[in-house]
Amino acid sequence: MRHALRRILWIVPTLFLVSIAAFWVLTATPTPGGRAEAGEHGAHPFFGPHSPPRFLNPHPTSVRELTEQAMNSIASDDTRAAAARVELARLGGAALPHLLPKLDSVEPIGRGRIALALAPIGQRMNVGTPEERGSPEGAALYWSRFWQDRAIDFRPAVVKRAVGRLAEKSTAGRRQDVTELDTFALPELIDMMAPVNRQADVKRATRMAAAASRITGEPWKVPKDASVDQARAVVRTWQRWWVKHRSDYVTFDGAGRALAMVSETQYAHWATDAVQNRLGTTASDERVLDVLVRRGPLTLWLLAVGLFAGFALGMLVGVAGAARARRGVDTLTSAVAVGIAALPIAALSAWAAPAQGSGARYFTAALLMTLAAAALTSRYQRASSRVAMDQEYSRTARAFGASPWRLARWTFRASSVASISLMGAHLAQLLTVAFVIEHALGLDGLGATTLRAIVAKDLAWLMALSLVIATALALVQIASDALLAALDPRVRLGFMRKRGAAE
Repeated sequence: MRHALRRILWIVPTLFLVSIAAFWVLTATPTPGGRAEAGEHGAHPFFGPHSPPRFLNPHPTSVRELTEQAMNSIASDDTRAAAARVELARLGGAALPHLLPKLDSVEPIGRGRIALALAPIGQRMNVGTPEERGSPEGAALYWSRFWQDRAIDFRPAVVKRAVGRLAEKSTAGRRQDVTELDTFALPELIDMMAPVNRQADVKRATRMAAAASRITGEPWKVPKDASVDQARAVVRTWQRWWVKHRSDYVTFDGAGRALAMVSETQYAHWATDAVQNRLGTTASDERVLDVLVRRGPLTLWLLAVGLFAGFALGMLVGVAGAARARRGVDTLTSAVAVGIAALPIAALSAWAAPAQGSGARYFTAALLMTLAAAALTSRYQRASSRVAMDQEYSRTARAFGASPWRLARWTFRASSVASISLMGAHLAQLLTVAFVIEHALGLDGLGATTLRAIVAKDLAWLMALSLVIATALALVQIASDALLAALDPRVRLGFMRKRGAAE
């Protein structure tokens, strides 16, 4: 028991390594659609030319660096000045604590250019007048005074209080308080949106989403009279967007910067989405775990049929072939097994697919799965049974008049070790067979969803499926080893020796 528990605990680091390997493979090439914003259908939010590094970001960029780059380009009026003005407007209020204290140190012409570039931010924040923001000298003077008067408002405690008051009740004054903080309030707004578990939470999420939409210009708002599920979907969209754009609105200092070297990567973005949204969000904006729960039982049932009924039939056929070696039964079973194993399961599925009737389709799927698993197992069982029947104790029993059938029955416990040990190894192959059968028979399992995910390079679904398969392989292998230990005393003795050496 302790050996099995120890192996179960090892599943966690194994899954971590599997996730890294799977992520590396899946993100090796970008999706044809290029970069996609969170919430767009048909693409995932991690591919694209502007995505962070996959696993390690040695130089994480925060709002401070982005603001300084924009300031320098605007002040010098270089070739990137136009794009820098657009970038500065996007950064919004989050850039002001890093820009306004340095504004007076910029030479007058550059200071005027930067102050004019802040006009869209002032308009969005609803502060100042067009006249105050309209000329270089007037804009520079206005923003200097603004920072003298309002610098204290751009502190985490003040922002938390302003957003908290808006979350409790929406009034014009409270909305204006948050509006004047602009993108500087985004971390608290996103954090305050969740969780959404009841109707009272919907109102809070509605206010937070509306404020975030006003600030960023993104269209994601909670509909009027929305249900909990509708509000939760909007919150998920905002959370995905924030995972991708968080570094544009926050600053990394000290330990936070060291953490950002890992957190501001594609892998960390996927992991965050997986933790927040039940194994992640698919390209069709569904949570992966919800799809697994809805479609997984059929595929799990097919795998169970293959592992239990298929392996049992294959072992019986293998024993029969070994008992009647080089006879008609052996020749017939061998020919059928090789034929089924060699013939593509897609061809068998297309040939056996019933014209109509869900019951007939499920029966056909179970039959095909059983035959496929039996074909895989029977040859191993026949070979191991022949080896067991050629042992000295078997020859002695044969000399005393034991029939081949009785010998096969006596040696079954020892000869079944080879077939049982292959249960975990064949699980991935059986899963592929199940996907093909589901697609050929039009069954609503994981196969169709996986095929669409492969075409769309749906990272969330493929990553979750990789982890689920790895977990299933590990558990089936542990179960098969436990069964081997129960059947074969030599295996059990080996486990006991290993445990004794470890202790």
